[in-house]
Amino acid sequence: MAINLYQIDDKTIMTAPQRQYKFVLLYCKKGLVKVDIDNQVYEIKERQFLTITPKQFYQFLEIENCEGYVLEFTYDFFCKDDKAVELIYHNGLYCHFGLNELINIPDTESFNKVENYFRSIQNELMAKDFEYETSLHSVLKLLIIEVSRYKIFQQQRALYKPDALFLQFLNLVRDSFEKRLTVKEYAVQLNITEQKLNELTKKNTGETTQQLINDLIILEAKRLFNYENLNVKQVAYQLGFDDNHYFSRFFKKQTATRAKDHLRTLLPD
Repeated sequence: MAINLYQIDDKTIMTAPQRQYKFVLLYCKKGLVKVDIDNQVYEIKERQFLTITPKQFYQFLEIENCEGYVLEFTYDFFCKDDKAVELIYHNGLYCHFGLNELINIPDTESFNKVENYFRSIQNELMAKDFEYETSLHSVLKLLIIEVSRYKIFQQQRALYKPDALFLQFLNLVRDSFEKRLTVKEYAVQLNITEQKLNELTKKNTGETTQQLINDLIILEAKRLFNYENLNVKQVAYQLGFDDNHYFSRFFKKQTATRAKDHLRTLLPD
């Protein structure tokens, strides 16, 4: 389904980590939820949110008297235009770099708003009345705006607003690791010049485009080591490296650690 909502209960506990391919908004109304996201454990407490970005690994570890929801939706469902693309990533609400952050509901009025949004989504999904998907999109957009406001209020810092074209580039990299595309090849796919792509990357991250690509490759490599139980040669292959020894040198240069040291178990290269 393009959008799905279900309640958090004891059946939500997972026996093993799973890779998420949708955007997820976790909401704890009361009680406590412990969840592992990319090898980092978070405790979501009363009146808190936590987001999961596509391609992250996650696992519900513990649930204590929790009332809350898991809201899942696809990129295609929400991102109908550039403004929606930018909104979903405003201020790092959903982040390609695995920077998950607990977000607090600041007051009772906001709490009541959130409850109404979830109730509306639940009702639309159950009734499926005329143009219910349009209605769902509208309510979801309002909820995302509301959660974004809470995060901005909580952080007390300037709003980070990435460009839609830059976000398209990030999505393209995330979905193209095995192709090992060059900066020029990414620029061609985005129908812009290599110089324009470098300017976009510098503006949004302060890094060069190549360094950003390298950062994302390393993040993906660590996820594969942590959760897929692959050896160095297998990870190198999945990331488009024909030579696993070259991949090992690349990994060490980027992280100052050996790829072998990130294996979950002792596996042959």
